[in-house]
Amino acid sequence: MAKAELYKITINEGKVMLRIPEQLVGAETANMDDIQAELHLRNLNYVPEQLLEIYNRTSGEFDYLSDVETNDYTLQIELSEDQSRAYVNIIPPSEEGDPLTVELIIAALEGKNIFQGISSKNIKNIIADKIFYEPALVASGKTVVHGKNGYPELLFIPEKSRPALGTAVKLEEVPVLQKVEEGQELVRLMSATMGENGYSITGKMITAKSGKQYRIRPGRNTRYNPEGTHIIATKSGVVCLNSDSISVEKIKVVDKVDASTGHLRFDGIVKIRGNVADRCSVEAVRIDIGGSVGKARLRSLGEIRVAHGIKGAIVQCGRSLHTSDMTDTQANVGEHLLVDDFVLNSKVFCGSTLQVTAPYGYVYGGVLQAGNLILLPNVGLPGTKDTKSDEVSEENSEPHTILEVGITTNNRKQFNELQKLTDTSLQSLQDNLTEIDTILEQLEDGGWNEEKIETLSEFETEAEKNVISAFTNLRKRESHIEIKDLNRISNGGVVFITGKILTGTVINVRRSRFNVPATATDKAYSFDENGIKFNSCKELLKNYQQYFFRMPA
Repeated sequence: MAKAELYKITINEGKVMLRIPEQLVGAETANMDDIQAELHLRNLNYVPEQLLEIYNRTSGEFDYLSDVETNDYTLQIELSEDQSRAYVNIIPPSEEGDPLTVELIIAALEGKNIFQGISSKNIKNIIADKIFYEPALVASGKTVVHGKNGYPELLFIPEKSRPALGTAVKLEEVPVLQKVEEGQELVRLMSATMGENGYSITGKMITAKSGKQYRIRPGRNTRYNPEGTHIIATKSGVVCLNSDSISVEKIKVVDKVDASTGHLRFDGIVKIRGNVADRCSVEAVRIDIGGSVGKARLRSLGEIRVAHGIKGAIVQCGRSLHTSDMTDTQANVGEHLLVDDFVLNSKVFCGSTLQVTAPYGYVYGGVLQAGNLILLPNVGLPGTKDTKSDEVSEENSEPHTILEVGITTNNRKQFNELQKLTDTSLQSLQDNLTEIDTILEQLEDGGWNEEKIETLSEFETEAEKNVISAFTNLRKRESHIEIKDLNRISNGGVVFITGKILTGTVINVRRSRFNVPATATDKAYSFDENGIKFNSCKELLKNYQQYFFRMPA
């Protein structure tokens, strides 16, 4: 066996340390003569009785043997994490021999390939003030300055209630419906900064990260100011946020929707103080309902809020849906679904996240699908007794509840279709511009006539439509990209159950199926190469909590 495996001598902070591993019966042991010979060769003094004690103890740990007697200064060079700064930690000898000099410290720095940014002034101060046993700055490169992200100042919100300047703002969590006047400034946009590159003390460039621009655009009845620094209302109304844009909409307030009012369709925001009765429908840019919804139809381009629950309705929502509870409901939600209490026997699909927020809340029956994440307190009716999978009768062999995450084939087709529509609109726009250029050349050569001017006007109108179409489809595609990015981060999606999940529940992740064999608690179901796996919900949820939607006040 090699000597290095039988004993080890090291010097740490001026102390001689000796380690002798525990000796196994029948195994080769460290030789005292070898240890003493190495100590002599390295000119290390020691007390023989101390060496014998360590040799007999064989603790397997490094034991103190003696102090190093030297007249030289020990110089320890330390670099910052980005190598933009160098520090020296000086350990003086017990008895000083040659004095400590600037040249000695510089030589130690050059031994670490540090040739630039050395401060002779700092080194002289360290020697003069005898700064020992603590790192002191002796060389500096240029510290990198990373760019700052852009951010909005939301001027339509009262100043006391606005998010702090510079903080990240999620538009979907900002309270809206504030009244604004024509010409009023709604948002002030602060641009991102580029950042400044730095360099290390070894001459290596340190690249700065550029800040990200904050994305918010003018929607209906809003525009940029000429400088592009503010978004301004072009009409009076109430503020409405939709995905990444801000608009100003008209608002219609009604007491209820029933047989006496008929179907309600409005190009703006609808606020209903009471209930929506059976066999009625409501269509608007945004819908706020202070009561409940029966067997009706709701369709909104943006958000829908229902204060007292939905029972038997068909709901189509372009952005997010918030309700206290759902029973026998079919809902298609573009991004987020937020339910306070329970979802019962419903068929629900949402593009990104689905969650039930109350600690006592639950889901039971039906199919709940989300593009990325599902967060539920309980699966199963309250008070349901635990059963084992082999005790489920044939009559009840159908799953009670199906939970599914992952972008569907339909979503992927829609994403690809949006790309095709955008490309088609841009190609048609290019053709329009070519035709317009041709007509303009003909008008310059042959003079103006009514027929050519009318043709030119038609092409301009068509070109404008193609611009709007391409712009609209690109914005829709951007929201799909965000959903796809989160799907990639979560490896196809995760189902979180913070409380109890009932036997017989089916979990589908990336089209892999898992039947819950026995009632369990605190589980997170996700996908890996071997299929669906489950972990502790509380630990994994910390990584994804930021992606769940929080309803603004």
